[in-house]
Amino acid sequence: MAKEKGRKVFRMLSYGFADMLGGGVNQVISVYYLTFLIYVVQLSPLQAGLVTGLGKIWDGFTDPLMGVIVDRTKAKMGACRLWLLIAVVPVFAGYFLLWNFFGIDTNTGKFIYFIFAYMLWSTAYTVGTIPYESLLPRMVSSYKERTNFSSVRMIFSGVACVASTYVYEWLVPVSADNPLSPAFTDNFILLGIVLGLWFSLPLIITVIGTKESPLPANRERLTLKSIFRDYKEVIKSKIFRKYYLLGLSGALVSSAINSSMVIFVYLIYGNITDFLFTFSLVFLVINLKGAVEIAFFVPNVVLMKKYNKHRPYLIDLPLIFIAAIMILFITPATPIWFMLIAMAILGAGSSCLNFVPMTLLPDLSDVDELIYGKRREGVNAGLTTLGKKLVYGLSLTLFGFILEIFGLDTQTASPDVATQGSILAVKIMFCILPISVSVLMLIVSRTYHLNASNHNTIVRLIAQKRETGEISASLEEQVMCEQISGVKFKKSWLGGYNQQLPS
Repeated sequence: MAKEKGRKVFRMLSYGFADMLGGGVNQVISVYYLTFLIYVVQLSPLQAGLVTGLGKIWDGFTDPLMGVIVDRTKAKMGACRLWLLIAVVPVFAGYFLLWNFFGIDTNTGKFIYFIFAYMLWSTAYTVGTIPYESLLPRMVSSYKERTNFSSVRMIFSGVACVASTYVYEWLVPVSADNPLSPAFTDNFILLGIVLGLWFSLPLIITVIGTKESPLPANRERLTLKSIFRDYKEVIKSKIFRKYYLLGLSGALVSSAINSSMVIFVYLIYGNITDFLFTFSLVFLVINLKGAVEIAFFVPNVVLMKKYNKHRPYLIDLPLIFIAAIMILFITPATPIWFMLIAMAILGAGSSCLNFVPMTLLPDLSDVDELIYGKRREGVNAGLTTLGKKLVYGLSLTLFGFILEIFGLDTQTASPDVATQGSILAVKIMFCILPISVSVLMLIVSRTYHLNASNHNTIVRLIAQKRETGEISASLEEQVMCEQISGVKFKKSWLGGYNQQLPS
């Protein structure tokens, strides 16, 4: 018994390691990359926003394709683990290129270089993240057990977020006396090497410590038509569309907050050094928000296990409203303690934005099988990460566009040159956008009906169908399946529309 428990803990820890890539990378890029492009590379705010925006358009090709490839890969070690292993070197190389422009000195040359660097990085990131998002439903089938694995994964993600900001602060010591500028070019090259290793090597641990259930690979020929059909079928699922709206809305709120947080502190207070225990103010703000966000995972997990996986939205999102309203009224004359309180509340509210969609995703493969008799973890993951990346890229493009319109001074990140217009532009992203989108999320979450009881019923019926070719479903169970899938029960694979079991 103890031995089996030890194996389970080892699997959970091994599974969580790979999300140091997803959590840490998203933290550093969303928080610091726009300021790096503006103040170190010296691109205009619009150009800086376009770098990520155009890079995300490229993701429109790579993510869906990678999802289909994972579902069609047959490997003894498992399709997901094989691709995670392949991704290690590209992830390191791609991340390094993000922070090094090799002495290119023309504005146009740097703009073009970073567009292609971001495209290369996005491709490498896709090769690592799509298989990882597809892995859990191939490891664990239980609704509650998946919550446990996702909780451990989120802890690793949170730790990576906090640790990466420590590394950034250490390698890029920005201060009021030494503001962010091209003088930090070499610091960012070193940052690319150190964090590139920090994010890529954990993939190996996940490969070694996890195991996939033996599932037959999709034997269908890979064509453009088959790719579009797979994604079209997945989107037909009513519950997937609700999940997708919740996930993308959460990504938009998270990206808006993270991308504007650092510039907000720079323009309002400056990056005060030795603010508390030798920490700079920016460092303290980021890690205070991150620490509270991680701490709030505990009550969120309790809510998930007692009610359902999307219940944290009802508690967390109102906290974002409160924090955003507080931040709206912050000026350079506002005491710093007031901002720190707002950031702590914002961290608690933000805890649900990535955590809840992460726990919901594995269950969608079972609903997909209910409708079509196929398991397409890769397709679900590809569509999900594609949407999130597009949202992150477009939000940064939007932020750059807003900053350009309101006349942000790009020579230095300092309150001395901050205009009321530039502060207003930051507050639009930091406060107005999160409040508006969070209202939409609250409304949609109230109609998300997939819970532990419903999921267990669906899994049981699928198992019956696969074993015997027939099922015995009550009228109540049929109605539940229709409510979740959006498809008439008799028109679904589970209801007998396709009597032939998929090979």
